[in-house]
Amino acid sequence: MKITLLSPCLSTTERYGKALGKVGPTTEPLGLAYLAASIQQETNHDVEIIDAAVMNYTPEQLKNRLILSKPNVVGVMMLTPMYFRAQEVVRLTRQVLPDSTIIVGGPHVTIFPSETMKENPEIDYAVVGEGEITIVELLSAIDRNKNVKDVKGIVYRLNRKVEMTSMRPFIQNIDEIPLPARELLPMEKYKPAPTYYRELPSHIILTSRGCPFHCTYCSKIFGKTYRFHSIKRIMEEVNLLISKYKAKEIIFRDDTFTINPNHVKELCNEMINAGLNKKIRWTCMTRVNLVTPEMLKLMKRAGCWSIHYGVESGSQRLLDLIEKGITLEQVKTAVKWTKEAGIEVKAFFMLGLPSETYEESLKTIEFTKFLDPDWIQVTLTTPYPGTKLFDIAKAEGTIKSLKWEDYQTWAGWSDKDLVYTTKGREPEELKALQKRAMREFYMRPKFILRQINELRYHGRLKTYVLGAYALVRSKILK
Repeated sequence: MKITLLSPCLSTTERYGKALGKVGPTTEPLGLAYLAASIQQETNHDVEIIDAAVMNYTPEQLKNRLILSKPNVVGVMMLTPMYFRAQEVVRLTRQVLPDSTIIVGGPHVTIFPSETMKENPEIDYAVVGEGEITIVELLSAIDRNKNVKDVKGIVYRLNRKVEMTSMRPFIQNIDEIPLPARELLPMEKYKPAPTYYRELPSHIILTSRGCPFHCTYCSKIFGKTYRFHSIKRIMEEVNLLISKYKAKEIIFRDDTFTINPNHVKELCNEMINAGLNKKIRWTCMTRVNLVTPEMLKLMKRAGCWSIHYGVESGSQRLLDLIEKGITLEQVKTAVKWTKEAGIEVKAFFMLGLPSETYEESLKTIEFTKFLDPDWIQVTLTTPYPGTKLFDIAKAEGTIKSLKWEDYQTWAGWSDKDLVYTTKGREPEELKALQKRAMREFYMRPKFILRQINELRYHGRLKTYVLGAYALVRSKILK
């Protein structure tokens, strides 16, 4: 069979709004690349990936591509922000390929399996949870015309009724999953957001799955059990990105990269011993309560130049409310240690958390300047399906829309109405505070002078030009 795995048409302007569309990241759909690699390894099927988003395909162009390709099976990725576009792709596929089998998967499907099937009669099967083993078994059943009821982790139709099989357990040894099939992607077209790199090409690696923490704004699609790749496997992927794709930088995209100190130490020492610290630089994301001065110094030696911390708020009350599991003192200490190690700090903040007062919003804005990280990202709180925050907001009646197309744009940087505003606050007030936070942080003389010094890095000038463009388009400077 011929298999086409597809990422829907969703432009960076739709995702990030007009203001940030030109600087929004274009990220490899690694989920599809992992599925493709598993299909290649375990079957004789011909598989391709169409990333309609990065190719900037119109529906008509995608239609022509599908007609030319003529796949037997089309797999469509469904995330909540692109659900509306994924629906369009499903309908278009059924229109041009009436005899094809349509399979969907992704976080939105995992959260709303039955609902997704009922809302989209064109869909034949939905894959729920981790899909690498499931997709192989499902394709085998389809190819051999066997009953799919024994394939764990799927939703299907039987006599016009939606049926769901038992959930598939999470993959415990994730080294069993083959390296993502990046050769099926237009790798030259991907680039991170400007503050995530100094030099291009810069590509993403996932070294783990799962997160044991309980933040109310985060869904646990990969479960609460933390599973990580072996050092050998990680090094294999890093070396491949360097040799085949000429990577100058790596982004370790795990939510909590430093959750296992011994693993981090072993990886850093391996990178140093292999001389990779002289070939590439890298960044990661983690929590402020999961670093030490010794760890940070070793990471710096191994090539780490930036760490992204989820700070979220300058109010301890709000941090406790969203079950972040950190203190403001831990935030201050981690930022201090990271700077002392010579590593840049990027801090993520949210405004408009549940029950947040105007004074607490101002406290968060002041905290960004007190911490003085190298970069900040300030978003407006959006409760996504599958999170505790979504359930709370829905029960309170503060969710303003359950139309998933309203979730397309990102974090308040658009002219669209917010899908959520906590009680007692107004959308325009929060949007104004978001712009104020960015303006007061980035227009400080201290920040500007520090960034002028950074111009010694090739590529940073373009970053600043793009950043200035975004500030102007967002009307932050007004």
